Formats: sequence, C-alpha cells, structure tokens
Amino acid sequence: MNLFLKSFLFFLLPFLNSPPQDEFLRQKVEMISSGIPVTIQGEAIYCKTTLPAFYQENQFLKAWNEQNTKQLISVLENADDEGLNSANYHLSVIKDLRIRNKDSIEEAELDLLLTDAFLLYSSHLLNGKVNPETVDSEWQAIRREGDAKAVLIEALKSNDISDALKDLAPDHVGYKGLKNALKEYRNIVKNGGWEEIPSGETLKPGMTDSVRVPLLINRLQKTFDLNKNFSKSYSYSDQLAEAVRKYQVRNGLESDGNLGKLTTASLNITAEKRVEQIITNMERYRWAAEEMGDHYVIVNIADYQLQVYNNRKKTFEEKVIVGKPFRKTPVFSSKMSYLVFNPTWTVPPTILFNDMLPELKKDPGYAKSKNIRVLQGQGSNAVEVDPYVLDWSSLSKTNFPYTLRQDSGPPNALGIVKFMFPNKYNVYIHDTPSKELFNKTDRAFSSGCIRVNNPLKLAEYILKEQQGWNKDKIDQTIKDGKEQSVILKQPFPVHILYLTSWASEGQVHFRNDLYDRDAAVIKSLNSTPPSI
Repeated sequence: MNLFLKSFLFFLLPFLNSPPQDEFLRQKVEMISSGIPVTIQGEAIYCKTTLPAFYQENQFLKAWNEQNTKQLISVLENADDEGLNSANYHLSVIKDLRIRNKDSIEEAELDLLLTDAFLLYSSHLLNGKVNPETVDSEWQAIRREGDAKAVLIEALKSNDISDALKDLAPDHVGYKGLKNALKEYRNIVKNGGWEEIPSGETLKPGMTDSVRVPLLINRLQKTFDLNKNFSKSYSYSDQLAEAVRKYQVRNGLESDGNLGKLTTASLNITAEKRVEQIITNMERYRWAAEEMGDHYVIVNIADYQLQVYNNRKKTFEEKVIVGKPFRKTPVFSSKMSYLVFNPTWTVPPTILFNDMLPELKKDPGYAKSKNIRVLQGQGSNAVEVDPYVLDWSSLSKTNFPYTLRQDSGPPNALGIVKFMFPNKYNVYIHDTPSKELFNKTDRAFSSGCIRVNNPLKLAEYILKEQQGWNKDKIDQTIKDGKEQSVILKQPFPVHILYLTSWASEGQVHFRNDLYDRDAAVIKSLNSTPPSI
C-alpha cells in the first residue's frame, strides 16, 4: 500500500469510527458555522455562533441525557411565566422527538434542538428577545454580562438545567412583581376580563347610577382595588370613591376619587391589553443594567417621577417634566459627576433652529428680552454681537456662525442648578422657572432634558456626603449669583428608564405609553426570534 493511501486512510479513521449521530452533528454544526441556513425537523437553528462553539468544545458529541432533557422541557413549558413564548424554543418538536422511537440521526437532531433551545432561551432571559436599539434609536441598553455557552456546559455537568436558567432572569423586585402580576391578569383574562363602563357625567360621592356603579364595583374588585365583600349598590359612596382614588394612584391619574372621563377610559382598557403591557415591561427589565448601584437616581419618563434609592429603599422622590413626544427624552444610564449652580445656558441646536431663530427673524429684541447674548467665536475669544446689527433673514441651520447663551439668574431656562452626567444625547436634570407645570398630571413639556421640582432639595441630598456643602452653603452660593461647579467625590449612578408598567409593594402600576413605544416591542416579542 503506497504512502499516500495509508495517510488518507489514517485521516479517515476518526470519521469511520464515529457513530452516525456524531458525524451528523459535525456536518450540521459545520454548516451552521459556515452561515448555511439549517433546519432540524422543520425548525430553524437560531444560535449560529454559540451552538457551533459549544459542540466544537464538546468534540461534536451528543450532550444531553434524559434527566437534563426533562428539566429543559419543564422550564420551556413555563417560559410564558417570564413573558416569553414557549413556541419559540422548539418545544413541540422536542417533546415529540423525546418520546419517539428514534434512529441515530433523530437522536442527534434532538440534541441540536435541545442545545439551540437552551442557548436561545438563556440569551432571552439575560438580555431580552428584542434588541431595543432596533425598535427605538433613542434607547441605549446596557447588556447584562453572561456566557450562555459556559452556563450550558456547567448545567449539563451538574444535571441542574432548571436552576441554571432560573438564575439568568433579572433579580429585580420590579421584574418579580410584574411576573406575579402577569399571572393575576392572565387569570382575569381567562375568567372573561371585565365589562366596559359606559361614559356619562362625572360621578362623585353622594350620586347614584344604577348602571355604572355596579359595573365600577365589579371592575375594581377584579383588580383588588376594592374588597371582594363590598356590598353591591347603586350609590357612589365615600368608600367607593376611596377605591377609585387607589386605582387612580396606581394608574397615574389625578387622584380626586371621582369617576370622570379619563378614569373611565383607563378602567376600560382591556385585561388583554394590560397583559401585553406587563409583558412589554418585563422585556424592558431584561434590557436594564443588572446592578444599578447601591445608591442611585432613577427617572421613569412615563411616570414623570425622579426617585433616589439607597440599598433598595426609596429615600427621595420628586416630580419631573420630560421631553415632548416629538422631542423624546432618551433612555440610558450614566453617572452624575458634577452640579452647576447659577448655570448659564447655551441654546442647543434643536431649540435654536426650530424655536428661537424664527422669533429672532421676526424681532431681534427677542434675544435681550430673554437675557440671551449673541456670541461670535469660541471660548475666551468669543465676543458679543449686537443682535440688531445682524441680518437674521440670511441666517439658517447651515449658515449660523454664532452661539446663543442665556445669562445666569432666575429667568434662565435651567433655573438655579443643573445636575450633569455625561451622555451622547446632551441630556441632564435641571431646575426651571416654569414651576406651574409641575401641577399638571401629564408633564411632557421639555425639549428632551429633565426638569425637576424642588431642585435645591435634590442638590442638598446629592451633596450631603460632600464635605462643606450643607444647606447654608448652597443657599449662599445661589445668593452670590455666580456660576459655580461642584465636582462630586463619588459619582452618582443615574438611570433614565421608560416603564409603562411596574410593581412595588405588592401592587402593579400602569402608565400611558407617552411616546408610543410599547407597540413596537410587543410586535417584536410576537415575531420569530432573530438569529444570535
């Protein structure tokens, strides 16, 4: 036998000795690795990077035993509890193959499907099924760290698939609360939901209505806002008004205890829609940072609220004003690094060209009426230009060699303090001279930045660990009127979120979808998963 033939047979020997299922595994894995679309029993393989890497490390051998298979099936059967769709993880085919009398190729097919299902489901638990930046360009996600392949290898070794996957879901009280709420609201749907309450004049305590009051009582009992033992009645009693007030607080409505137009509309949102809202926001928790920090600021755009948490306890809360629907406040996380008292305000491009330039073309005196200086040049070389000598009609977005800057002081658009945390959107938290807007329930009035009520209280809270910066020092700094920055010795994590549903203290809360962001998320959740 010549040398070439001997060498060729030696090369073939491992493949000739490999069981058929192992060779089939190798062929399919190499196809997947090469980018060739692969289907198994009619099911697409989604994990085109991690699955080949796993089998290469496993020497293209079968990986799943009966115990681990049963555990994975049990987990996937309950994927709906996490707001995910069991059908996305080959469940029906896996269950069918498992109980079938299989040949060696089908054994390999089952192994591939099990691995793909585990890797895909673990990825969805870790970072969500939907990539937020594909459905919203103004959403900057922080991906939770995790190695699905390493988790799979360890889970198979320990025969503990269930706990391995359970540990990947967000360990956040808000997520866990929504998970419980999802179960409750699905039960409501299963039992027929609730009847619509007709519109009519605003109901207040002391009034009666033989149609709406019984429907209202039933509706509030369904969502635990009213005791199940509450007597049926036509009378709008004080006790019923208190239950309505409780509902209004949970749903971000004016809490007057009356059944008006907006409260009726909210009550008539279907249970099915509420289930979708819960699922959407469970997905958003999977997009969020795993560790928010021990001491941090949260702004929930949809709730118009700023909160500070220390060791998971809320220690500060204030109303905020957020961006208008056409100038959305973006979603991101950063760290507050400094405060500025008595800030000047450099007018940003959006406001400059969309709002101010048209006014200045009509009346150059608009600049001085707002304490705004027109500057030419940069930094210390900038010189002030008289707005009356400029030909404003010749200026435009593509031809504007000037900077507009508003002086410090109470009329300043940023008020008397701003809170700075670096981000690509140039968004920050600040005071405002327009205090009356905080009296409104819906507060989307800004151009993207976040205006906070009682900003000096927030400044005092942020600076309480900063030596030398007590309330008296802050008050004196404001009184001096000079712009002054205070660098924080310990940067403060800031998380700008958008949650239209969350749970706290055993209650689920809902808010209007201010920026119409929910629909795109639920559509993507209901679609075929993208390959990963």
